[in-house]
Amino acid sequence: MINLDKLPNQLPDEKITGVFRRHPITIFGIYVALMVILVLPVAAYVVLHLLQASILENEGQFALLIMGVGLFFMFVILFLYQHFLDYWLDMWIVTNRRIINIEQRGLFSRTTSELRLYRVQDVTAEVTGFVHSMLDYGMVYVQTAGEKEYFAFEDVPHPNQIAKDILHLAEVDRREHLEEAMEAMEQTTVDKHDDIRQKAAQHIEP
Repeated sequence: MINLDKLPNQLPDEKITGVFRRHPITIFGIYVALMVILVLPVAAYVVLHLLQASILENEGQFALLIMGVGLFFMFVILFLYQHFLDYWLDMWIVTNRRIINIEQRGLFSRTTSELRLYRVQDVTAEVTGFVHSMLDYGMVYVQTAGEKEYFAFEDVPHPNQIAKDILHLAEVDRREHLEEAMEAMEQTTVDKHDDIRQKAAQHIEP
């Protein structure tokens, strides 16, 4: 699992302001499939017993049936677990300095990308469809200068609020970087003036 207390390439004074995953309704199919898996063995045994199937009377055939059913359900549960892991480990982390996108690919592969907040130019929230509107979840697109939909928060709850918060954090971070840039320029100007004075003094001295 990912330790959110230790962000990748953590910056000084960086604090997490939000961790977002897809809305739980997006894995509704996994819930249904899990319920079917839990009920199906019992239902199958009851049906075979009512039909008085001969396979239940033959110990060898019954043992093979149990093994086959066990292997089938093991692979099905592994398949569902992989999809749940993909849902749970896919996340978007927003800090006061950057946006981090962590995307799980299969069981043993993960991709991490990040975007500095002061580079954010626009954030758009999109909620389409009846279900999305009723449950208030949708897409959030984060755009930068010269880029289109650089980051996309997929099916996250309360997308309008997320977009508003990101824009506010980006504005704050942009002002701080502007101040840092101005200080750097002033310092550079002072250094150049000192260098000019030193060179001038060398030429003036006898």
